[in-house]
Amino acid sequence: MGDWLRHWLYDWGGANADIFLSINSALPDGLIWLPEALTWLGSYWGAPAAAATLWLTCRSLSGKELAAARLTLGRFLVGLALAMTSGAVAKMAFAFPRPWNALGDRVFRVVGTPDSHYTLPSGHSTYVAVLAAALWPLLNWPARFALLVFAVGVGWSRIALGAHFPADVLAGFVLGWVCVAAAGPLARRVAPRIPLAGGAAR
Repeated sequence: MGDWLRHWLYDWGGANADIFLSINSALPDGLIWLPEALTWLGSYWGAPAAAATLWLTCRSLSGKELAAARLTLGRFLVGLALAMTSGAVAKMAFAFPRPWNALGDRVFRVVGTPDSHYTLPSGHSTYVAVLAAALWPLLNWPARFALLVFAVGVGWSRIALGAHFPADVLAGFVLGWVCVAAAGPLARRVAPRIPLAGGAAR
């Protein structure tokens, strides 16, 4: 990415770093458990548990409800594979440094050790966006609102812990939603083939 494009599309004319520093320094040390808990709950390492929960839900349903739940599981699996692969490629392609490398001692708080040296997009934000986009059609509005609050909280936690800039979080949200939308046609083909041996009558 050219310097001019990066300055305006990623650095936001300096606002990306300024917003990061404001959020990163705002949380009192006594509340550090909150972003740590949100980061843990929103980790992509939880994907197998989420997939297993959806699969078990499918086993308890039948008819139209089963078809909808199966499609949700298909969107989640295909969307997640597409999003995490795309995210890994983007991190290597852009090679944007983590906040502590970019800002040095201006970073107020860094907690934990990320699994990548690069920062765009946020893997946690990508994952929760995939989860939210996949589950969205199945949920009522109160549940959708709660899921959005959770997703935003996970994104905020990555900034509060010093792992990502705001632009990384937004990029992860966009990537996750786009990949689930793009996965729709393939998910509709995969969903009926997901084995549910031992479940309710089909």
